[in-house]
Amino acid sequence: MIDTEEAASAAVQSWLETLSEADGRFLVKAVADGGPVWRAVAGKPGTHLGEFCVRVDKATGVVQAGVVPQIGPSARDGYLRMMRTTVVPELRRLGFTGSGRRFVLQTPRHQGTIVFQQSQGNTWMGVKFTADVSVASPSGWTARLGSISHHGGDHWWSVWAGFPTDDVAADLMTAIRDHAVPAIEGERHRRSRNRP
Repeated sequence: MIDTEEAASAAVQSWLETLSEADGRFLVKAVADGGPVWRAVAGKPGTHLGEFCVRVDKATGVVQAGVVPQIGPSARDGYLRMMRTTVVPELRRLGFTGSGRRFVLQTPRHQGTIVFQQSQGNTWMGVKFTADVSVASPSGWTARLGSISHHGGDHWWSVWAGFPTDDVAADLMTAIRDHAVPAIEGERHRRSRNRP
């Protein structure tokens, strides 16, 4: 019985290790509950998008490769829905104005901006995105959201076609609420990570 996301990920990774690919091995990129099966996306290390999908039968543990039919909501649809229903309302609660990709937080002393950007390599199956944070002031700065957050370096979030986005949105909002907003309000940022 494969009854947890971790067990499903381990089963898929074990199965992936048996594949002999001339151009490298594959890793589990994402796992989601699909009713009687676990759904997983697998791809090559160092890439953010998956090359194929895998199913794990919860009752038997049998792993099968599959193809994601390009019907239903795409990863871009999932990304836009996550932004519209979760991220933008939370940004508004934090005091940001704006729309689309650019949101502004006006403080008593200066203005901070968060600009979202998507990877050029996005596909129907996966969307990778990040954000730049900047402060417009005499000692202004710009940095990637990941570098000033709990991720501690350039970080790109991924959304997969047909997969839930709750965890992605929660992690993104933690980075913004707990790290970007205090950095903007206090104009605190490690100068070594500034961009010209």
